[in-house]
Amino acid sequence: MRIFLVINKFAGRKNNYKKVLKKIQYRLKSNHYIVEYAFSEYRGHATKLAADAAKKNFDRIVAVGGDGTVNEVALGLLETSKVMGIIPTGSGNGLARDLGISTGIEKSIDSLLKGNVKQIDVCRFNKQHFLCTSGIGFDASVADKMGKTKKRGFLQYIKLTIQESISFQPFNIKIQIDDKIIEKPVFLLTFANARQFGNNAFIAPLANMGDGLIDVVLVNPFNKILLPVFAIALFTKIIHKLPFVETYKAKKVELENTETNIFHFDGEPGKLIVPAKISIDTNKLNVICG
Repeated sequence: MRIFLVINKFAGRKNNYKKVLKKIQYRLKSNHYIVEYAFSEYRGHATKLAADAAKKNFDRIVAVGGDGTVNEVALGLLETSKVMGIIPTGSGNGLARDLGISTGIEKSIDSLLKGNVKQIDVCRFNKQHFLCTSGIGFDASVADKMGKTKKRGFLQYIKLTIQESISFQPFNIKIQIDDKIIEKPVFLLTFANARQFGNNAFIAPLANMGDGLIDVVLVNPFNKILLPVFAIALFTKIIHKLPFVETYKAKKVELENTETNIFHFDGEPGKLIVPAKISIDTNKLNVICG
């Protein structure tokens, strides 16, 4: 079997990719796999590398990086029947975690060798595809600030999250969820395919990546004294039970108006254009699970 690795050497700890690559090559070649690889050098490059590998008829195309790398590799495989693997080396690793893939390198390689192939939904925010979550508000603001800092990693993400929680203010939206129209201020608005942002922070515990539906999570403004409660609910999978949280399952969503100009897709910041349509793509993605 021929495997192609698309590696983001900037994901995770600095220069860690050398050790990761050595481990992957050793394990795969020991199991009689033919391995080739390339490094993504700029935004969108991983998509091109994955698409080229699919044309060269590799059996597996593997994203070695964080959620951004996984998103780009998936985009390169959408119109093919090729199978994507994931070896997570990023900060959040939302899709990998939701698919039961360990963030430990050895165990994630085990998943690549022994895991089952699952077909999952792919969502769109306007023209931008996402696999885990997308949205506007508090989480998008944190993603935007994370994208502007040179420091990476979970601790930096926590630091920015705490800083942003102090200053962030709710904003107005107007949205249509299937036939329901909502117009009000919100703290955040998330569109989920997977259950979590990453790092086991479950924003949509009831989401199912194969049900053909978008989970919409609307967090109404709440007293900031409850921020610890909100955080605990995220990590204990009970956020949907909080009195200031609304959840919906929808086939299509249209964000008609809002006061913010940024959104995020799988943790990556983007410029928001409204009205915006959030939908399920016609293509599915074949991915190896843990």
